[in-house]
Amino acid sequence: EDILYDHFTAPAMKYKRFKTLLIDYMDDVPELDPIEWIYYLDIDILVGAPFITMAKALNEKYYIRQRFGTPSVYMFKDPNPEKFSLNSGFIVLNRRTSDQCLDTWRNAIDIHPHSGFDQASINYVIENEYSNHCKMVGLDVEDYLTYPNGDDELIHVIFEKHFSPLIHIFNSCFAKKVSPEVMGEFVADVLDLNDSEREEHKYGKSVIHPSTAKWSR
Repeated sequence: EDILYDHFTAPAMKYKRFKTLLIDYMDDVPELDPIEWIYYLDIDILVGAPFITMAKALNEKYYIRQRFGTPSVYMFKDPNPEKFSLNSGFIVLNRRTSDQCLDTWRNAIDIHPHSGFDQASINYVIENEYSNHCKMVGLDVEDYLTYPNGDDELIHVIFEKHFSPLIHIFNSCFAKKVSPEVMGEFVADVLDLNDSEREEHKYGKSVIHPSTAKWSR
């Protein structure tokens, strides 16, 4: 809507706000009615290992599917803990109870239109947790989530062929340290691309320069 374009100083925030409407979008699709738990991933997160194994491990550690009472939302802790608490690239939601948290988060985004980071609004929700009746649960990153951080590190990962369950490839703090060529090889291995797709080298360049590169399918 035009009102959103005029409201936010940072253009990206009007798109990030849509995350808070996940349950509303699902409610518009009758075929999704049986789904109770939602695992949301940003478009720039790759799955590098069996997702179900990670989901089960997180459930056992944080009792995600057994938690009742206060509406809750689950996210991994942010890689910049001095500034932000949680990162919204990966979110676990309950279809029936998490909507209150999403509403609170969306309201926090709307009252801070000059912020360029949705993490800032998450901080606000956490700081006002009692009055908001919403629990933002921080998941330890451990070996579940990695951020490509420099050519040498990625070359080692490519050689070892050991990928984490989730790989956040376009985190601006880290991806800018990786050359397009190395990122291309890394993404090709994670996605198991064929030879012709590898030769195009479009995937890595899209990660480093998303505004100019064209993604192939």
